[in-house]
Amino acid sequence: MARRRMSRKSKPRTRRSRSFNIVNAAELYLTTDVLTRNFMGTNPLGFFTGQEYGGTGYTSVMSGGRVGSQQTYGYAYRPGATSITLPELLGFGSADIGGINTASILKDNFKANAIPAIMQYAGVKIGFTVGKKLLSQQRNMINNKILPLVGMKQLVRV
Repeated sequence: MARRRMSRKSKPRTRRSRSFNIVNAAELYLTTDVLTRNFMGTNPLGFFTGQEYGGTGYTSVMSGGRVGSQQTYGYAYRPGATSITLPELLGFGSADIGGINTASILKDNFKANAIPAIMQYAGVKIGFTVGKKLLSQQRNMINNKILPLVGMKQLVRV
């Protein structure tokens, strides 16, 4: 009997979803929010961009014949505030590299917020784990019946 020639077995291809999972994105944002609020003193958007909400300046106001000034609020780059942002850590803009007292602010924030941050982080993780299991049938219905009808099956998953 002739010996069979051993051919290479091809590796099985793993199916991979290329769609954007909204639930995983929400979980990632909330965990990032917990960490940046507790340790950096700002939200994730403010941490990555350096734009923080607060007083941006003063405008003159005329009311009842009197001239005064009123503080205006909005988003602006404010180096040296009590929060720490990525541009301050990297030395972008008018901030020094490492920011102003970055190490001491981080240490103070960690001491004050370590336990609440751990509890909030665990709460977010446990909440999403339980929520995914409880709502799995609803999520499957949305993914398999509703999204294909609107033509978004390949783009988004819930």
